[in-house]
Parts: sequence; C-alpha cells; structure tokens
Amino acid sequence: MRKKQHYDTLVRRYLDNQASDEELEVFFDLLKKGELKSHLDRALGVTPARSHRGRWLAVAASLVGVLLVTGWWYGHRVPSKPVLAHESRFGNDVAPGRNHAVLTMAGGKVIDLDSGASVALQGGARLQRRGAGAWIFHPGVGDAEPVYNTITAPPGGQFPFVLEDGTKIWLNAASSLRFPTEFRGRSREVTLDGEAYFEVAPNARMDFRVNARGMQVQVLGTHFNVNAYADESSIRTTLLSGSVRIVQDKTRALLQPGEQARLQPDGTLKTVRDPDVVDVAMAWRNGYFSFEEDDIRTVMRQISRWYDVTVHYEGAPPTAIFGGDIERDLSLVQVLKLLEKSQVHFRLQGRTLTVLP
Repeated sequence: MRKKQHYDTLVRRYLDNQASDEELEVFFDLLKKGELKSHLDRALGVTPARSHRGRWLAVAASLVGVLLVTGWWYGHRVPSKPVLAHESRFGNDVAPGRNHAVLTMAGGKVIDLDSGASVALQGGARLQRRGAGAWIFHPGVGDAEPVYNTITAPPGGQFPFVLEDGTKIWLNAASSLRFPTEFRGRSREVTLDGEAYFEVAPNARMDFRVNARGMQVQVLGTHFNVNAYADESSIRTTLLSGSVRIVQDKTRALLQPGEQARLQPDGTLKTVRDPDVVDVAMAWRNGYFSFEEDDIRTVMRQISRWYDVTVHYEGAPPTAIFGGDIERDLSLVQVLKLLEKSQVHFRLQGRTLTVLP
C-alpha cells in the first residue's frame, strides 16, 4: 500500500511540475521499467486506448484525444525559469489541418479542390469529385497526348485521391505530386515533393515509379510510404506489403514488408528492419504525430506543416527528447500543452510559434 501511495505521489508531483531532481531520477527510472503505467492512468483520469510499439496510449477526457505519455527529457533537464501562464503566452489557437489541396494544370491554371466543382476537363482527362475530398482521374477519349498536372496539399492540408490507373494516394501536408493525365508506355511515373502514402494498382506490364529528390522507387503493385521532405535529413521509404526497389545513381536496394530504406545526403542507402518503423511512418496516415526519441526541431517540423505555422527559437533550442503519440485532430494549443509536460515552453501569436529557452 505504501509503495502504491508513493508512486501516486511521485506521478502527481511530476505532472504538476513540482518534482525535485532526485524525484525525477526515480520517476524516469520507474517509467522505463514500466512500473508507472497504472499510476499515470489514474492520475490523468484515463483508460488505455490501444497498444502501439510497446507503449501505452491514453484517451484524455479533457482533450478528447491521445495523450503523449511523456517527453523523455530526463538527463537534459536544466533549471526551470519562471514562465508566464498559458493565457499570456497563447494569444490565440490554431485549428488542426484538414483535407485541402489545389490542382495546377499543365497550362498553369490553378483549381482549388475545395471549390465544389464536380468535373474539370483538361488534357484529354476528366477530374471528378468522389466523396469528401477524394477525386478520381479517368483517361479521356481520343489520342490526346498526356499532359502533366500537380496536386499540392499546402501546409495545414492533406489530400486523398485516385489516379486514372486506380492507384490510391494520400498526400501529407506541405506535399505535392506531379503526374500525367494518362499513363502510357512501360512505366507509370510520378514525382513527389514531401510525403505521400501509395497503394499502387497492380499492373504486371507497367511498373509504377516515384521520383523523389534524386531517388526513384520502383514497384508493380504494393503499399508503401515515402517521406522526402527537403528539410528532413534523409529520404525514407517504408514498405507495408509487396516489394519495392530503391534506385539512386548506382545504388540499389530491394525492400521487403516491414523494412525502411533511408537515403542519406551523402548517397548512403541504409535498410532498417524494425517493428516500429512501419508504425512511425504510417502515424500521419492513421491520424497521429509519432515521436521516436526526437529532438525539438524534429517535432516542430511536423507541427509547422500540419498547423501551417512559422516556428522560431528564442535562444538555444531546448535539449528535450520526445517519445509517444498525439492525435492530429487536436488544436495547436492542446498539443503545445501536452508537449509542455516536458519542461519545454512556447509562445503563440497568430501563426508564429516561438520555442522558449
């Protein structure tokens, strides 16, 4: 009984930011051993939601979302400075991203895909709305040469659509895909900037190729995710089913389901097989931010894209390390308050988010 009461007190002092350095050392040691799960559940007034990569997630009634268990910042902690209350630092809130994109045609015409137009004709193809935010591209009739179009999901947006061959694509925020109105020849080729998840329609006579920052992914019919943001340190291709070939200059790699290829800036190609890589790569598609011992800059890049905010750092970036999942349908202030459990603090004015020292 005394042990249970001690653990409950320790958890409460941590959540209230009142734990001493000695208590923090004990807290994180017990956390790593998995001995605080039920105590955190009770303290937060939550019930377990699902298992994910060996972690527990919890549904917080006050936030109606998945709570980041903790930012693993122990070992990097610095003495806390006085911080203004939330009301003083958060001048406003920002809604989460939504399904939104624009289509740029070969001739330069731009169509807002929220405009409500049911059909648009161009380049011998037909663009038709199907459901909420999903669009289908059908091959046109006749001998018109295919032309290239680009769908862009801006910061604060994401977008699902289907190409004329039946391939399903989900674009993440701040991403674009260039594609022809109709696939011809021996390959179906598209160009990605940013991140997208693909469910490629099988076609044994015509492989599917994704070009991204000098790398090419070649498949026949499979499910995979490509993260090729220019501000990330590597291009990551994660395979869920089937097989894909990664090509970069003279370097080749063949992926199997559950593997991830990481192309470094120096051209080094590394293959990783780990139970976590698929979960982390697919988190955005499943409605989550997923942090895997990430630093504050990595976390803020995801936040910046999804909430369409500009991030600044006041002084040196905090050395906190984050691990866990947060639902992407929370407002920005809700997410920031969860991240602040790790002794990192923020100021939000309009669409400018400042990370405080």
